[in-house]
Amino acid sequence: MTHRSQGFWGCLLTAGVLLTAAACADPTTASDAASTPESTTATLPQTKADPAVEALVPAELKQKGVLVLATNAPYAPLEYFKEDNQTLTGYDIDLGNAIGAAMGLKTQWKNISFDSIIPGLQAGKYDGGMAGFSIEHERLGTVDFVSYYLSGGGFLIKKGSGIKIGGFGDLCGYRVAVQKGVSQVDALVDHSKECVAQGKKPITINQIPDQNVVVLSLASGRADVVVGDKPQVEYAAGHAEGVCVSSTYQTSHSIAGIAVPKGHKELTTALQASVNHLIQNGDLAQISKVWNVGVPVSGTALTADYQKLSAPWGVGPDGTVNKSLVFTDPAAIRPGHTYYYQPIHADCS
Repeated sequence: MTHRSQGFWGCLLTAGVLLTAAACADPTTASDAASTPESTTATLPQTKADPAVEALVPAELKQKGVLVLATNAPYAPLEYFKEDNQTLTGYDIDLGNAIGAAMGLKTQWKNISFDSIIPGLQAGKYDGGMAGFSIEHERLGTVDFVSYYLSGGGFLIKKGSGIKIGGFGDLCGYRVAVQKGVSQVDALVDHSKECVAQGKKPITINQIPDQNVVVLSLASGRADVVVGDKPQVEYAAGHAEGVCVSSTYQTSHSIAGIAVPKGHKELTTALQASVNHLIQNGDLAQISKVWNVGVPVSGTALTADYQKLSAPWGVGPDGTVNKSLVFTDPAAIRPGHTYYYQPIHADCS
């Protein structure tokens, strides 16, 4: 299940009982702590340049003084616009700014279409891309990556609905809303066929172009379950009234990274050193808490099988990245989709 394969998750719409007035709130500036998840009460760190990291910055980039990163907003909570519809905010934005600061550089953002980012990197228009990229076998043929957090997917339901979804195999007979064009659609189609083969009702798949409407369909009763990427369903549950995450999952390529033009070893080394500096000094963890992305949840340690897969990626048992790595070889990531499910959240259904 690719994180950010196609499409995007926009700033959530306000509608009736589903979403609060803080649905599009920026947790770094929100004054009402009660309107945002508990984890977003943290404040952003003031990252300073690190001499050891600065020493690794390529001479050309150091002379320019600016790290140019491409992104694709809106895709809350990773990247979206503040109320002025011009200022970018989000997890990737704050982390990218901190990465640049540790390198002694100012970060400049270019908001472009998602499918233009990798071609733009190949053309030398940008130094890197931060837009929720999962590090996939297929992508490693065209760009390199520097890892920074573990993603995955999840299932959103109405709280107290009695529905218990712990994986795609539990969706037989349910009406499932999903954004059109994302890779979860393929998973739903495949598992619906399995439902029928087992003599069960198929999954009713409702593909909706706008992810805002996907979530709203849950509130309106037109869907029983919403399937989406892990940061987005957790963001929706934290900002929406009456919905919760039934369970989450990881895949064989849930590790997310900064995309870098192929073969730019000096740049990937400097970016990796910057991310590792932020891990070691606690700035990355602090930014993660602000946005509730990559934050460990008590009682939801990665399964033993997934720990074996993700440990070589620098991922700890709780799902946090404790060491950033550079990925250049497609063989480092398995092709295809293999699912590793987390336990169902009993207090949700």
